[in-house]
Amino acid sequence: MKQSPRYNQIQENMKPGAFTAHGFLGEDDRALKDIIRQDDADVEKLDLSHAQIAGRMQYFTELGKELLDIPVVVDEIYEVLVDDHRGEIPCPFADNQKAIKTNTRFTNKKLGITIYWSDLNIHMIRYHGFYEGKGSFFRNDPQKLAKALGLI
Repeated sequence: MKQSPRYNQIQENMKPGAFTAHGFLGEDDRALKDIIRQDDADVEKLDLSHAQIAGRMQYFTELGKELLDIPVVVDEIYEVLVDDHRGEIPCPFADNQKAIKTNTRFTNKKLGITIYWSDLNIHMIRYHGFYEGKGSFFRNDPQKLAKALGLI
């Protein structure tokens, strides 16, 4: 099935230089609809929702925001470090939403997994089911993300 003109424009917005220097797609050359469709299927296999995953990410980010730039240990398993880059970034899905430019470094010390996300990633996962394209710096495989967050 062909991708809609709206999704074609969104995918253009996700290329390097449009909204960010590095973009949101990495070296993933699939159509945006196919990236989202695959991540939807992966999340469904986990018996989770995008909202559950995004909610858990938001929970840890909020804990980290209490002590910006200082690592926060949660339940002796997780370490969260949030840094603020000041300002806002618009969502490339053109939904009139902006996210504060903060980044979270999250480590599951028990599993030895460190992952990164931004406030915009939380929004895009929650509302658009978009985990970024393969090879993108902030790309998080839904299964690895859910495992690190303690959801599975």
